[in-house]
Amino acid sequence: MGLFDSIRGFTGGVDSDLVSRGIPARGLIVGVDVNGAGVAFGPDQYRVCDLAVQVFMDGGQPYVTRCRQRVHEVVLPQLGGGVAVAVRVDPQDGSRIAVVFGEDPPVVTMGPSPDGGAAAILATGTPAEAVVVANAPLGVRNHEGHDVHVFTLTVIPMDGQPYQVQVGNPFPAAALPLVFPGAKVPVKVGAAGPHDVAIDWVAAQGPDLTKQ
Repeated sequence: MGLFDSIRGFTGGVDSDLVSRGIPARGLIVGVDVNGAGVAFGPDQYRVCDLAVQVFMDGGQPYVTRCRQRVHEVVLPQLGGGVAVAVRVDPQDGSRIAVVFGEDPPVVTMGPSPDGGAAAILATGTPAEAVVVANAPLGVRNHEGHDVHVFTLTVIPMDGQPYQVQVGNPFPAAALPLVFPGAKVPVKVGAAGPHDVAIDWVAAQGPDLTKQ
């Protein structure tokens, strides 16, 4: 069973019209504030919470907004650490959302980043090396169709001290053999600072890699 299967169909007291007509999207819970006493519905117990959610929609860029709704007591302890959830977004107001517990969050394809994203860092950044500590799929694709992973990297600058960073980067399917804990990969560090890092897949294995 999935994380929320035991409460499938429960919308947490939110506007049912928003749930039915809202645009399906993917969300990551990035903050939970419990602000209400327990509420009972038969044998089930819920708490009123303010949820901070990073929203991913097809063709758009991620953003963070908040909603207030009831959360099942059983689920509440599991909402930390960026857990993925299904979301409905008001077509007229993107800041107005509902988290739909019990549904599988969709995989979405984002639009091009306004600042050029990883491609801009690779075009203008400073070369460095990094060691892969861990990686995990984010459940979204970039506009070129590559899955986006969250990479934990130890970056080794050419003229500085190593440091650890967590970044979202596109991960071409053909790069799978190159990525495992302890693997070294070439990166570029952007002008925005040491946390502005992109993995250079072309330098890792050649130009044909990103076409697969």
